[in-house]
Amino acid sequence: MSDKRTGDRAIFFLGAAIGVAAALLLAPASGAHTRRRLRRRGEEVADYLIDAGKELVDKCEDLYERSGELVEDATHELSGKYRALREYSKQLLDEAETILRRAKSASIGR
Repeated sequence: MSDKRTGDRAIFFLGAAIGVAAALLLAPASGAHTRRRLRRRGEEVADYLIDAGKELVDKCEDLYERSGELVEDATHELSGKYRALREYSKQLLDEAETILRRAKSASIGR
């Protein structure tokens, strides 16, 4: 949700900067004064976009790390469950073999 808000803020800020630039171009001010204001606003927009980009990169790196941890945890958990199931299957097979041997011995002994 925060990523969407960051994008929305970037778009809003960029739109506001464009609006300010248009207003400055249409306002009755000296060329030098207007250029200074536009440059200042442009620098503010650039700084904001750089900061938003860095924040996005940080969030992506964090998400990548967390997803790796989740996969590792899931793999470990599934591996443990597989080993437990395998051992349980071996026990059942051993019990079935024992029962079959006893049944065979009982049928031969009769």
